[in-house]
Amino acid sequence: MATKSKNLTFGPEELEPRTGLPGPVVSAENLANMRVRDEVARSIYIQNPNHTPVFKALDMVLSLGVKGVYQTGSSNSAPSYAGKSASGDEFGRIVARRGIYPDDTLPVVRIELEQACTSRRFWSTILNFYGDGFAASKDEDGLRRSAYEAFERHGTRLLIIDEVQHAGYRSKGSSAPTDVIKRFISDAQVGVGLFGNEDAKALLQSNEQLSNRLIEPCDIQPLDVSDAASARRLFNFLARYNEALVEKDLFATSMSLVDERTVECLMAVSRGFLGRVVKLLQVAGRHAFLRGATSIELCDLSHATSKWAVAQKLAKHDPFRFGITWQTPE
Repeated sequence: MATKSKNLTFGPEELEPRTGLPGPVVSAENLANMRVRDEVARSIYIQNPNHTPVFKALDMVLSLGVKGVYQTGSSNSAPSYAGKSASGDEFGRIVARRGIYPDDTLPVVRIELEQACTSRRFWSTILNFYGDGFAASKDEDGLRRSAYEAFERHGTRLLIIDEVQHAGYRSKGSSAPTDVIKRFISDAQVGVGLFGNEDAKALLQSNEQLSNRLIEPCDIQPLDVSDAASARRLFNFLARYNEALVEKDLFATSMSLVDERTVECLMAVSRGFLGRVVKLLQVAGRHAFLRGATSIELCDLSHATSKWAVAQKLAKHDPFRFGITWQTPE
C-alpha cells in the first residue's frame, strides 16, 4: 500500500484563535466553572448510528430472558473510546423512558471491572454498585447470593459488565471471572452485556462454554472513512452536537464543527468511531472555555488532536495542521 497526503487542510491563519485569548487561563475560578460545564457537556447524547446494533442486541437479550429459567447475553468488543459505555448508558435511559418498569427500579445496570479482576472482586463490584457495605465480610457464595438478592430487590433485568477484558485473571485457588460469568448466565437471574476492548473478544472466545451461552455479538463498527454516506452521517452528527452546545448555553456557537473540512479531519482522527469524536470535542471544549472563546474553534480542535488523540496514540498526527494521509493501492 502506498501512503499519500493531501495538501494542508487549513491555512495557518485559519488555525489562529478568532475569539478569546491565545491560550488557556488555568485559574481556580476557571477550573471550578469548568467542572460544572463539563458535567453538562458529558450529559449530551446525540443519536449515534453506530449504537443501533447494540440497542437491538440488548433488547433481544431482555426479550429472551426468563428469570430462573433462561438468560443469555451479547458481547460488544471495540477499540477504546469507540462509545461502548455511552451505548450501554443510553440503552438504560431508553428502557427507562419506555415506562415498562416501575420508576423506583433499576432495570439496566452497568458496572466496570477493575484490572486483575478476581472472581471475588467481580461480585464485590456488583454489590458496591448497589451500596452493599458488607461485601468484605462475605465469602464468595455469600457475595453471589447477595448479588442475586440485589437484582431482585432493585428490579434489575440486564447487567452490563464493562471492561470485561479484565475478567481473564485467575488467582490461586479460585475460578477466573469468565467462568463465574458462565455460571452467572446459567443461574438465569438477569441477562448480560459483555463490553470491552479488542482483548475482550479473544478472551470471551477462549471460553467456549461461555461463548455458547451468548447470542450474536453487537460490536460497535466504525463509519467507513472512504464512504460519502458515512461522511454525511458524521456531518449530521456534528450539526446536532453543535445545536446541543448552544441549547445548553455552553457556547454561543460552534460553526467550525459543521465545516466540511472539519468533518474530514474528525473522520481521520476518529477512524470512524463517533465515541472518539465526542471525547475529542469535550477536550476541545475545555480548551476553548479556558481561553474565554465564544465557540469551539479550529485551534481548539487542533489542540485536542495533538495533545489528546496523538498522545493517546489514537492518531499519528494532527490533520488540521498537517493534512490527511490515507492509503491507496500502488
